[in-house]
Amino acid sequence: MSLKMRSLWRFIWIALPVALLLGTVVYVPAKLKDENGFQRVEKLKTELGSLKARNRRLSRENEAVRRKIQAIQSDVDYIENIARNEMGMIGPDEVIYQF
Repeated sequence: MSLKMRSLWRFIWIALPVALLLGTVVYVPAKLKDENGFQRVEKLKTELGSLKARNRRLSRENEAVRRKIQAIQSDVDYIENIARNEMGMIGPDEVIYQF
């Protein structure tokens, strides 16, 4: 291999890693600050936490509705309570006195 060719290869072996290192030093901080960088990740983490909390709340509400449906389907006392308190119904042998 000629001296000129060795010099070229030596330059490539030194210049290429230095260029990659410099490019990385410039590129990474720039990417961290752009709209898809670190700030977006933090915003998405916060949003994810909010969505998980909302999901837990909705799951509790769904479970309460399931229990209410089960009670309406099977609990006669619950049905009577709804009829009396929410619909103003009375039993066949009851009399309402208004003052």
